[in-house]
Amino acid sequence: MEEGGNMFSEKISVRHLVEFILRRGNLSSQKNSNHTAQEGAKIHRKLQKAAGENYQKEVFLKEEITVENDKIIVEGRADGIFQENEEWIIDEIKTSEVQFEELEDDQIEIYFYQAMVYAYIYSLQNHLTNIQVQLTYYQTIEEETVQRRRSYEWSFLKDFFDKLIKEYHKWLVFQEEWREQRNKTLQQMAFPYQNFRSGQRELAAAAYKTLRTQQELFVEAPTGIGKTISTLFPAFKALGEDRANRIFYLTAKTITRQVAEDTLTVLADKGAQIKSVTITAKDKIRFPEEQEGNPDDSPYSIGYYDRINEALWDILHHENQMTRSVIENYAKKHVVSPFEFSLDISLFCDVIIGDYNYLFDPTVYLRRFFEDNSEEYYFLIDEAHNLVNRSREMYSASIHRQSFNSVFKSFSKNDKKILKSLEKIDQEFAAIEETAQESGWTFHHQKGQADTLLKLLFRFSELVKEWLAANEGNPQEEKILDLYFDVLRFLKISDFYDETYETTIEIMYHDLKIRQFCMSPAPFLADTLNKGKASLLFSASLTPLPYYQEVLGGNREALRYRLASPFPEKNQQVFIADYIQTTYKKRNNSYQSIAQAIAEAVSAQRGNYLVFFPSYKYLDDCYQIFREQFPEIDTVVQDTQMNEKEREDFLAKFVEKPTQSLVGFCVLGGVFSEGIDLKASRLVGSIIVGVGLPQMNHEQELIKEYFDEKEGKGFAYAYQLPGMNKVLQAAGRVIRDSTDKGIVLLLDQRFTTKPYRQLFPAHWQNTKICHNLEQLKQGMESFWQEVE
Repeated sequence: MEEGGNMFSEKISVRHLVEFILRRGNLSSQKNSNHTAQEGAKIHRKLQKAAGENYQKEVFLKEEITVENDKIIVEGRADGIFQENEEWIIDEIKTSEVQFEELEDDQIEIYFYQAMVYAYIYSLQNHLTNIQVQLTYYQTIEEETVQRRRSYEWSFLKDFFDKLIKEYHKWLVFQEEWREQRNKTLQQMAFPYQNFRSGQRELAAAAYKTLRTQQELFVEAPTGIGKTISTLFPAFKALGEDRANRIFYLTAKTITRQVAEDTLTVLADKGAQIKSVTITAKDKIRFPEEQEGNPDDSPYSIGYYDRINEALWDILHHENQMTRSVIENYAKKHVVSPFEFSLDISLFCDVIIGDYNYLFDPTVYLRRFFEDNSEEYYFLIDEAHNLVNRSREMYSASIHRQSFNSVFKSFSKNDKKILKSLEKIDQEFAAIEETAQESGWTFHHQKGQADTLLKLLFRFSELVKEWLAANEGNPQEEKILDLYFDVLRFLKISDFYDETYETTIEIMYHDLKIRQFCMSPAPFLADTLNKGKASLLFSASLTPLPYYQEVLGGNREALRYRLASPFPEKNQQVFIADYIQTTYKKRNNSYQSIAQAIAEAVSAQRGNYLVFFPSYKYLDDCYQIFREQFPEIDTVVQDTQMNEKEREDFLAKFVEKPTQSLVGFCVLGGVFSEGIDLKASRLVGSIIVGVGLPQMNHEQELIKEYFDEKEGKGFAYAYQLPGMNKVLQAAGRVIRDSTDKGIVLLLDQRFTTKPYRQLFPAHWQNTKICHNLEQLKQGMESFWQEVE
């Protein structure tokens, strides 16, 4: 918006105007087309060409309206305009797999409403008293075209349009008044704490400069500096200067989203007027009624669009920080789906907090913000090291032969086309298995795509889309939907397939898996980051920074910044037990030494300790030895499957100032190796077994080969650097503020070698190498005597 006294000017597309104000009816999980924009445009061109020479296609229409001194510019492209029997006709083209007869009345009306706006503008500008509107609906599977026409008088269209604009103006006034209020408070906002922690002022200054100069910044800032406040505060300042429209704060874990929410509360208490929304995963925020049976039959879905604007107006006028609990309360009050409600709320918010996938995942990202949008955004990416593996999964996709076999019986004999499609897909799987048996392999990889299979899957997806529309409430629907969405994802990922991909085929027990595996999603991450005006990517462990800049899609001009630990070095001591070897071949000989090292740590200082192992198998074997030899020491073990309550119970055992020691046995890279905050005496030691190398498997080897071929750094990129990141994260659990004291014990000879020592953070430079158990014992006793 542009300011002009108390007046403003706003530009809006015809489609958005109509859908926001006039959309009615139910939420539906299935009735949107799964065709890409390119496919839809291709069909449009085909229909437009068939309409003849007198058919004007893609006619740009624009009209400026003044409402209470405010200017609203409505614009868009009419699919077609033509004349027939001396009367002008506006043509609106829609394409989908759904039969026209299966469309809901509300959906058909919204199509006509769009065309009516075009009809109004065209009539106004050409002084017409009557005009016709035509809906051309193309059903893609049967390739059938249905046309419906309506005639309108100018006076009717004018009344329709005036009411539409008046209702929309109300929302614009609300947004403009809020933006002015927001900017005023953010410009006046001071840093919420009396003093900056060590490193905070420097980080905030670097972040602000990055945002103002529209760049990317990769920051390694040790735990305890306060990365969240040091990035959000300068982002708020830049937002208050109208340098961007909104901030996306994206994380990998729920616990870090909570930190962001807490920080917003602190800033709000200091006067910052900011509207924020936290987007919670759909399966977590759904009400019980939405999880029972067909979700489209839920009372929170039926009539959703009849109630959503009233719900939005209510929550936006009474709340600023819209967390999960706030959203659930208003969703129940207005009977709307809480997940979809949160997405609709986000359009009016200054800060959006959520998982990485809402920006980076090509199948679930927030299209409402990143497709054909002129707004400007700041991206704040927390714990950015997690994005490396997460993004590989986002840009990879798999399908299983067994999944298709399991839904075969879900269709009746009358579903001949789908059954035939399934048979062809299974024949393709069978041919692959036969080739594997003849060649004697169970794993195969290739550079090219599985083209034949992709064509069969696309045909299957079109047929299922039609079946779902015609069989609502079918008891087999949920099972079919699971496969349908897997197929859609596989097809979507195939659009990104390039030299960073391999197609892998794995023969499994009674199954066959085909996977499109992305070894380096950096180019796709770069494209996504370019959708923002500026980006801050930060973590406590981004060593080495050039590696993370490369694998996370940072451009060549991206800034890099590393902050030193703000805590006294004397409060922490790192030990390396170089007499312990944990390589796979020597692992069986290490159990006794590891158990003794843990016991000596506990003996040197009473307290709580976490021990991290590279696998559950290694953990179990060492745990048995430890329990046999040291039964007097209390222990707690991370289970392979722990729900949120079990994780909370696990951490609750780590009490402050314990009367007796506790040792927690955990897996490196698991839920307890990062993101947890056991301050002060709740944790005094982190013991790490091994160098954290990812398990060797086919995919890690493909990553290794890819980066070997690209720049000769295969082992480092596939194994060493990801492993060391897990080590640094686990070690970071110990010192959380300036008064914490503790040890980090590295149990592996490889930590003494140059490739690993050069990855140590600056505050690890006084690391002590212990050649035997006695030296380790003396070193730990000396450390605790000095700090106590």
